[in-house]
Parts: sequence; C-alpha cells; structure tokens
Amino acid sequence: MGELLGVLPVDKPKGLTSTEVLNRIKKRFGVSKVGHTGTLDPFAEGLLLLLFGKATRLAEYYQRLPKRYIAAGLLGVETDTYDITGNVTARREGTFPSRARMEEIVASFKGEILQVPPPFSAKKIRGKRAYQLARKGIRVELKPVKVKVYEIRLLDYQPPRFTVEVEVSGGTYIRSLIRDIGLKTSLGATTESLKRTAIGNITLDKVHSLEEILNRDDLRGLLLPPDWGLDFPKITLEPQLVKPLKNGVFIPLKERFEDGTLLRVYSPKGFVAIGRVVKGRLKPEKVFL
Repeated sequence: MGELLGVLPVDKPKGLTSTEVLNRIKKRFGVSKVGHTGTLDPFAEGLLLLLFGKATRLAEYYQRLPKRYIAAGLLGVETDTYDITGNVTARREGTFPSRARMEEIVASFKGEILQVPPPFSAKKIRGKRAYQLARKGIRVELKPVKVKVYEIRLLDYQPPRFTVEVEVSGGTYIRSLIRDIGLKTSLGATTESLKRTAIGNITLDKVHSLEEILNRDDLRGLLLPPDWGLDFPKITLEPQLVKPLKNGVFIPLKERFEDGTLLRVYSPKGFVAIGRVVKGRLKPEKVFL
C-alpha cells in the first residue's frame, strides 16, 4: 500500500484498548508507522485519533487539544480503578444531595484544579506504568497534577446516578474527576460509563466505526490531511522560502503574531510545516518535505 500519511478519526468501541484498535488496523492494512493521540480506557468509547506516517510527528500538538466527554457516575460506591470494572473498595450510605446542590458541586470543578491520577493509569512511576504496579498489588503513590476544566455541567441526575458533560485539558482523568465529585458529596463515586465526544474541533460526526474501517480494502479514501484537526493559524509561504525552512532557517513574517504562536505553514502545493513565532520570524519546528 506504500506509506500512508494523514489522520483517521475512529469511533472506539467498548471492550477494546486503544492499542488493540490500533493493532487491528495495522495488521489489516500492513502498516507500521501509526500511533494514537490519547488513550481511551477499555470500558470507554468514542473518538480516538490515529496518525499515520509522518503525521505521527504531530501527536504532541493533537494531545494538547481540549477534549470533551460525557461521563456517568454512581454515587455511594468506590473502586480501586475509579470505574465500574474495578474491585469495590468502599460502599457508603447517606442522603443524596438535591439536584440544586449537585449542580453546585459539579460546577465547583470548573477552572484549574489539582487531581490525583487513578492508580490504574498509564502514568509512569520509576519507568513502570502505574497500572502494571497496581495489578501486582504494589501500592502506587501518584502526585497530584494541575489540569484545567474548561466547561462542566450536570446533564442528568437520578440518584444514585448522575451524568456530566465536560471539556478538559489534555492529561485530565475523567475517572478521577467523577471520584472527586463523589467525595465532595461525602458518598464517593465511581465512573459507570465514559464517552469521548470531541478533540478540539473534531467531533463524533467525523468518525468511522472500526468495523467500517476493517471492511475496506484501502485506507487512503478515509485519511484526512496531517494538520486537519489543528486549529493553529495558517500561513502560506512563497515558493523560494520553502527550502530555507527545511534547512532550519528562520523566516521573516509579513503578518504580525504574538511571540510563541504556533502556525500551520503551507507552500502553494500544500502543508509543509509547523512553526513557532519568535520575534516576528517563523522558527520551523516540524517540517514535512
């Protein structure tokens, strides 16, 4: 098939890890250079972005995009994985908050917060994944990390169950967020279901099911341009400036941008680079030529 290049939005089904989805596609189409831009837990479903070929070099930019989820929590139950697939570690009884109070509690998590990642997570501790240590019964001490909740609202509340829609920064664990909401009610909570509905401006209406993908003979008709989901400003360079860009030369900019701004750089023939603005000039970061 030759080297593939581009982005593929996949609707990950429940029951598979993100890596299993990736491996099935790799095996079916005989491709080797492919990666994803953010893990979804096996019990979770929804938008998973796969990057093919040199587009894998853009993973760090896709990982920084805000992500949107719909998550359902169960009050009064805590588990070791912070979701319904884990072992129950506590059950609590008490009075459920009123809907008004539950809305207040949920809204209180908007903004910059500190959260502790779940023990069963991909965070690394001394070179090992936290979930690898947790499965061996080794107690995992994970430090709180600063994350940002851009939006959060209570969609449904039928005690003991509640559903929230949330948009968060990269690196946020929704399982931890649901657990923390539960702790604030004094009842605890665990995540019952989780669906990723958007990454940046990429939404579920743009995805393809795994079954649809695996039934195709060729992926080329599905792949989107490497920078398709990135919302950086776009500039087009004159042809004579493209080669210096490849050699790492800083390019003077006609347009004004704030220092540090990331730009998608095009030649008249198409996408060629991601660059950063430094004192009115374009510094090449990732060049695709």
